[in-house]
Amino acid sequence: MTATDDSDAEFAKLLAAAKEGDHQALDAILVMTEERLRRVVDRRLGRKLRASTRRSDVLQNSYLAVLDSLPKFEGSSPDDFVSWVARMIENDIRRQNRWFGASKRKAPSRTSQRNLLAGILMEPVMTPSAVYSRNEERQAVRDAMSRLDADHARIIELSVFEELSHRQIAEQMDRSEGACRMLLSRARTALALELERLAGED
Repeated sequence: MTATDDSDAEFAKLLAAAKEGDHQALDAILVMTEERLRRVVDRRLGRKLRASTRRSDVLQNSYLAVLDSLPKFEGSSPDDFVSWVARMIENDIRRQNRWFGASKRKAPSRTSQRNLLAGILMEPVMTPSAVYSRNEERQAVRDAMSRLDADHARIIELSVFEELSHRQIAEQMDRSEGACRMLLSRARTALALELERLAGED
């Protein structure tokens, strides 16, 4: 068996676990494909959107779509997965092009718990008062965080509530700064989805 065959077999194993709700397996899949997905965004993001949209925002949107749709994914290899997510990225970029190109724009809806959290977490540094502005929001965030994997909850605690730098977070979590940036992006996505799930249960 070649190294590629081994890699594909490992990916298929992780994919099966991720579809069953194993967040660590999904993290591993995203780490394996992140660099390729970054290149997809770089190729697709035009000059106009580069001035107003960060690559990390596009990736985070794609992670949300993956979390929502992973059970429906029928592929089995890294190439299949990257192609699938690339279509989500393309759709998101087209949507943003329509948004910024429209002559008359309405403010984006802020009604869902996911959008509420996105507004709280999009900036790299946030004050606790921005997150804990209301008792209801505070409890919702705490309830959602209690459902996260330990690493996801920990990095949000360090970044959002303790306001540590990426370097300090990397030291605390014994990871590289790059790995922590990717983990934080996925943690924000997972927390947003958990808030939406909680809202649906209410």
